[in-house]
Amino acid sequence: MWPFSSYPAVSAEELGKSNKSFDYIIVGGGTAGCCLAARLSEDPSVTVLVIDRGIVGDDWVSKVPLISANFYRSGAPAAEWPTQPMQHANGRVVHAVLGEGLGGGSRINSCLYTRGTGDYNLWRDMGHPSWSYEHVEPYFVKSEKTLSQPSSKFRGTSGPWVNQTFPEPAFDCLTQVVQATKHIGIPTVSDLNSPTSPVVCCSVMDVAIDASMHRMSTFQAFLSEKVAAARKPNLTVCAETIVTRIRFSGPADAISALGVYYEATKLTRTARNYYVKANREIILCAGAIASPQLLMLSGVGPRSHLQEHSINIVRDMPGVGSTLKDHASLPVMYQVPLDDSLHVLKNKPIRAISELLRYLITGKGLFSVPFMQWSIFVQSSLLNAHSEIVASDPSTLDPTQPGNTPDIEIMPVPHRCTEGEKGDWDDIGVFSLLTCLVKPKSVGTVRLAYTDPRERALIDLGYLSNNDDILVLRKAARLALRLAKQMRSQGYPLQDLQVPASDSDVDVDEYIRNNIRTSYHYSSTCRMAAENDKRPGVVDDDLKVHGIKGLRICDTSIFPEIVSTHTMAPVVMVAEKCADLIKTTWRDL
Repeated sequence: MWPFSSYPAVSAEELGKSNKSFDYIIVGGGTAGCCLAARLSEDPSVTVLVIDRGIVGDDWVSKVPLISANFYRSGAPAAEWPTQPMQHANGRVVHAVLGEGLGGGSRINSCLYTRGTGDYNLWRDMGHPSWSYEHVEPYFVKSEKTLSQPSSKFRGTSGPWVNQTFPEPAFDCLTQVVQATKHIGIPTVSDLNSPTSPVVCCSVMDVAIDASMHRMSTFQAFLSEKVAAARKPNLTVCAETIVTRIRFSGPADAISALGVYYEATKLTRTARNYYVKANREIILCAGAIASPQLLMLSGVGPRSHLQEHSINIVRDMPGVGSTLKDHASLPVMYQVPLDDSLHVLKNKPIRAISELLRYLITGKGLFSVPFMQWSIFVQSSLLNAHSEIVASDPSTLDPTQPGNTPDIEIMPVPHRCTEGEKGDWDDIGVFSLLTCLVKPKSVGTVRLAYTDPRERALIDLGYLSNNDDILVLRKAARLALRLAKQMRSQGYPLQDLQVPASDSDVDVDEYIRNNIRTSYHYSSTCRMAAENDKRPGVVDDDLKVHGIKGLRICDTSIFPEIVSTHTMAPVVMVAEKCADLIKTTWRDL
């Protein structure tokens, strides 16, 4: 598409003037929305509309794995805004980042393709039998095309979404940390996404990068220019357009979603609000922040909150925006030789130019891989006082059991892991052990700041509101320190940059409160659960919004419980399954 784009997208004004209605209206063309739109539009007899507030443009920079993973760069298709002060983290404020553009987060993330196994069996045991791993595995396989893993029942080789592994570490610090994991009892596995991969492991990561060494976002995989052009008669993509409200009708016991109001994202003097009707269904794919925000703006949400903003109540739903979860993370950082860190690209222009040329000519080198190649997953209950793995019973490592999911991830990153485009230590080599709480118990909220849909929602991450989380993060921090100690014993030169003042509980806990940050894995704000659940649900097992006809949700907001891994592949699985649920509904009528 670079340098010129002929993507067949329409503007808000063009869509409004067409006076068309559509069978399916998808609000949000992000990671899930692109997949869902592609699957629904496979049937030429139905019409599909995708509305996204972001851009279409997919220039060459957005295809380079390393550069595109820097969402702080100028022109990145991302939105950033401050969260609410964190009550249990010394009142600190961190910044939420969301993908804004077709492909959503898959355009700007670290490309990591991870599934989880026990997470879905936990969903099953929470009362969602059709969402067990056995039932969702085919949807992972359907979309996938692995270039690195051997063909098997659980790995896809013919789907549109390509991934591969880069097992050869790009830096010695990565080689050293992988070696260090073996010394403390963490086994190395070759396929993290195998349903038999142990709960505790160190693994090279599958990453969504194609054979040409380009980032494979869900936009490119499912809704590329070629696909959109071929399906132009029944697929319409409306970019740079914001949905302002959903229109409902009917009495309280028979509410139907009829269509959506929308307008151009960029306000002009002639801009106006338009309406488009859905003949069958509206599906929200706007993400765990924007989907609950749109519901509340439309009168669906907690009664008291809607009343605060003088919004007409269509349906009182306490669960909307009320159960936000995220993978809180904690960076532990060290100085390393400059040449053994991505910071070398900032400090040695000739090296940066040579690496970029190498990538453009051969597809190899530092620009061909994202920030993270390897990761470490651990269940904290298996760590002893010396941060070593002790698993006396092999069943404790069985990933198919719901209780056997990791609650800690440690990502070795040859770069600083602080927020922002620029920061401390940019002129030296930095190696980070980014520890991550992947089974948090703390819950946050998404609430309206104003009734203007252009205003960003209020995000209270709720970090550390459940004390169990700080106990796990304490173990995670100590595990990172243990790995660093082992790396030093192997002769690797690490110097402390940002680490706890001591190993005491007081110092480690204070370090956590002063440095905890987001992993951008927002979920569970419109949970799949019963309305009378102790954490009230918003959608049923078919992803239909309770009590409202013609409205579904298909994004990470529906997760009954956040998965203990990265959320990109799981939400594409949800989209694949949602497409089948929708097709079945209308085929059977």
